Amino acid sequence: MFERLLEAARKLEDASLLPDAPELLLPSVPGEFALDDIRSLAIEVLDKSDTTVVLSAIYVALRSNKLGIQLNDDGADNIALEDIALQIGHMMVPVCSGAAFDKDSTDYASLSLNGFLGLHILRLLLTPTSRGGLVIPTRILLSVIAFTNSDDPWASSSCAELARSFLSDYFQNISPPQAAKPVPFPFSRSTRDVGVERKLSEKRPKTEQERFITEDVLTGFLRPLFAKSRPTAVTVSGRPAAFPEPASRYSQGDGFGGADDIAITKPWKYTQRYAVTVFEWAVENADTDLLQEQWPLYTPILLTLLDEPQPISLKLRALSIFRNFWRLCPEGLLSRIGLVDVFEQAVFPTVLNLPSLTPEDESCDLLAAAYPALFDMAGLEASDSALAENEDVKTESTNDRKTSDKRDLHSSGFSEAQRKLLDKLVREGIMVGYHHAKHHIRLVDFFCQTLRRLDIVPMISEVLVDPFGTQYPPILLSATRLLQAVLQTCWPRIPHYCNEIIKIAMLSWLNIEDEDSFPPHKPTKAELKQQLTRTVEILSAVMAAAKLDMSDRVHPLVAQDPQLRSLFTSREAK
Repeated sequence: MFERLLEAARKLEDASLLPDAPELLLPSVPGEFALDDIRSLAIEVLDKSDTTVVLSAIYVALRSNKLGIQLNDDGADNIALEDIALQIGHMMVPVCSGAAFDKDSTDYASLSLNGFLGLHILRLLLTPTSRGGLVIPTRILLSVIAFTNSDDPWASSSCAELARSFLSDYFQNISPPQAAKPVPFPFSRSTRDVGVERKLSEKRPKTEQERFITEDVLTGFLRPLFAKSRPTAVTVSGRPAAFPEPASRYSQGDGFGGADDIAITKPWKYTQRYAVTVFEWAVENADTDLLQEQWPLYTPILLTLLDEPQPISLKLRALSIFRNFWRLCPEGLLSRIGLVDVFEQAVFPTVLNLPSLTPEDESCDLLAAAYPALFDMAGLEASDSALAENEDVKTESTNDRKTSDKRDLHSSGFSEAQRKLLDKLVREGIMVGYHHAKHHIRLVDFFCQTLRRLDIVPMISEVLVDPFGTQYPPILLSATRLLQAVLQTCWPRIPHYCNEIIKIAMLSWLNIEDEDSFPPHKPTKAELKQQLTRTVEILSAVMAAAKLDMSDRVHPLVAQDPQLRSLFTSREAK
């Protein structure tokens, strides 16, 4: 019946035009047909190459006015409607090809297009506003969730918007489980995966979305996928292992089975990568109460993702998910159950991904994701813009004051464990990273910006007095602002460093003045000099508060080199 429509769909160059222009294929739609005919069309996909063609044909057929019934009517066609929706959900699942990332043969453009068409079809079939109380099968909802993150190569921004809108409408209109059982049209709970009705705790979730997350997503779908790759630091129940043992390389799929063995034990990393997106959605849509009750369902999966070193994109994704999870967790929960150290051991090694073993670009990305996560664990509100472009001086100054205010409000509430983590971050993280990769200018810039919230002077001196620092002005700006943060935060100890700070500002000023071929991009020479002048002003204010005079230290320097007069002019005016 639909042979002509399928042939026209095969000739269509860009099926993504269909949602906006279905008239391209409308002339090929049969005169009249029933849902049974659509169901027959949906189940006759010969191979993956036919998927887009069939989806295009189904979409156009449903959009036409030639269907024998209205899609929002009740009646004998409900079973056919259910079968069609289930088949659409199956066709749009973004299953990837290949078991190795360097040999990935996945056609992501086709997966994205199939998802785009599938989401539009499901919107036509399952409009929540016209079917209040329906229960959509888990398999369909999982297919929709797979497209909620536009960063995935199979999900465009339009796909993500459609998917999130569909889920939001559905869970807003579905009846809560405490109320009367909704009429099973067109689906019933019997279509859900076997075993997902297991009772997880005495206190049941209050909403259908919470029930779906805990039972269908975390227990029914994700737990089996991650079961064979669970880290030994936690038990099956998600609690800290009393006597963790080193994981066997064979048990993790790294034995003689090769790539095929790894793909079997870690399907979430290879063929079913959308499982990470599903877990990410389950974290984003949780709340504090849900995590208080159901945290054991989250922790094994999250630790598995954090322990996976490759690919870099997966590592970055895992760190982002962890930060969301950490922020949503009730305060003190992970400490009470003994998982803080486990998460710290999973995250901290990321800060040692440094050149030359790790390319500089990848290292910058990993460090920019790992340090904020560790600062969250240490009780500091980390800035996520450590590698962003420098902003203008006025805006940065305002932001500095706001950040300083927040830091002061929380400074008295650090636990002993958080203080130890901060110390570890400086000694074993930032300082080790700096000394190991000091020749990589972008990383040095990052370390300076990261250390603006901590007390550090020797590294600042080395950066600012470097005569070649003017070849990359952003690093001088970062180091200068870091020095200002030290002056403002650690002012009681600054008088002991006065001579050293004057020396730093003086040598950096002279290096800038003597540079003839200053790079044209920001920050400019004038901006750098302005920041150094501001640094001297802050130092002068600190010394005045300590009832100490800088004149005896400054006048001999100005007399020796008149170029320094502008640096110390504002101080002398005071």
